[in-house]
Amino acid sequence: MKFAPTDTGIACDELIGSRPDEALDRIAGQGAEMLDTRGFAVFRLGRLRLSVDESRGLARSLAERLRLALVRRGAPEEMRLEVDRPQETYVPEGYPTRTLLPHFDGQHCSYLTPSVLDMPEWEAAWREFGSRGYTTTSAHKMYQGIFLTDPGQGLSVTTYYDWLAVLRAVREERGLGTTGEPVAEVARWLGGNLREAVRRQPEHGCPYPSMGAMLGLEDTLWHGVSFHHGESDLPKEARERCPHAGPLTQRCPCGRCQGEVARLFCHQTLMSTGMTWDAFKQRWEVLVPGEHCDLLVGHNLTMLHGGLAGGARRVLDPLCLVVDRPAGDVYEKWLARAWRRPAPAGTGAS
Repeated sequence: MKFAPTDTGIACDELIGSRPDEALDRIAGQGAEMLDTRGFAVFRLGRLRLSVDESRGLARSLAERLRLALVRRGAPEEMRLEVDRPQETYVPEGYPTRTLLPHFDGQHCSYLTPSVLDMPEWEAAWREFGSRGYTTTSAHKMYQGIFLTDPGQGLSVTTYYDWLAVLRAVREERGLGTTGEPVAEVARWLGGNLREAVRRQPEHGCPYPSMGAMLGLEDTLWHGVSFHHGESDLPKEARERCPHAGPLTQRCPCGRCQGEVARLFCHQTLMSTGMTWDAFKQRWEVLVPGEHCDLLVGHNLTMLHGGLAGGARRVLDPLCLVVDRPAGDVYEKWLARAWRRPAPAGTGAS
């Protein structure tokens, strides 16, 4: 694991100058370029030392300008800003922090899928994984943003993991060579794994594609558990559906994970990547400390994200850029270009 490079933090001092509209456009342009090249960006609004309401207003204005900047760089014009209800993360009693494991936002729809430019037989309808009853929105989140209303006490960190680099590395280390265009081959492989996870939903019953399922694990266990908070107990229904999961929650391969779900996730990570969860973090995890009122934005399809919350709670205002229908020529071109983002420096990519 490593801290994010200092240049991923974007100074926002100009926003309280004499020409805030021009500053919004300049800062949003910086953020859009960073999302295209790095996969995430941090707008340091907290350093302005404004009130929460003033900072929240600036964050929403900045997110809207970011939307326009990304459209100019090729995102679909119909992409819109969606402001979701605040989300609170509580630290369970007996634990120093609460760990949010790597995931994509949106559950049923927000994960990297092939563009039809790379996989012509892919259908847009396959970009929806599960029931909309399991998520807070029916829209497809292209960029995931959070305004840090309350970072909690002590440690408050958002973590990012370069999903594109993970996919490439896993295929390479398994000896799965390419016979054609490398990006298209990886996209087709992931697409096949996702289709298999959808086909087996009546068997595993999970509304969310796990990292193990997307990396081709076949055991029902790795399809049937939604890994989210590491310190949580394994849900009763998962334990009943997969009795062999219980013993795996007692000890993990690295011996360092706290919580049943985290220990099971460690087993899954070893099975799917050849690394324990601790080793995976050492290679791929980028730590982004969040200050009160900062705005963090990540490419929701190409970057897994998680987090660490300390103290009593962490409160986030989601500010996401979404589309209602992930299809059409512009979307497919945008997605094909997203697949070709170079590995950001400092993400653990090889």
